[in-house]
Amino acid sequence: MHVTDAPDVRRVSVLKATGLIEASIDPAYDTGHGSYRLAQAALVVCITEEGHAEIDRLRGRDGIDASSRKASKAKNLEPLDYLRAIERSAFPLRVEDRQEIGCIEALKQAGFVDAVISPALAWKDAGGEPQELAVIKRITPFGRAQLARGATK
Repeated sequence: MHVTDAPDVRRVSVLKATGLIEASIDPAYDTGHGSYRLAQAALVVCITEEGHAEIDRLRGRDGIDASSRKASKAKNLEPLDYLRAIERSAFPLRVEDRQEIGCIEALKQAGFVDAVISPALAWKDAGGEPQELAVIKRITPFGRAQLARGATK
């Protein structure tokens, strides 16, 4: 499903950040000036196992068993798990790991963190392979509210 309406793109970002859907969100960089802009479009690929389990839970049915959830989470770092992991970090926080930067991008699009993510650049001492850099400035009040909701479950 292709989404272009700004509120819907934000909803897709939140659902992606919470691990309920797989989605591709357009790059959020204005390459002419190097500044950040809000994403204008998103492509929803699928509902994740966690998403289906949440739908089943909301419908009053027991969804996926715990072992299936653990196996699927072991494959990828989930953005909300990453948010919990950095909750008590000292900010600004510099991140170079690609998987973590993917989480940061999802969290930023969802409005959970204030962060700057550089495009992939070939650093002089990196052996020529392009590397990204992210700097998380803070967890936003919206992100802190999400963490508080997760703590009460």
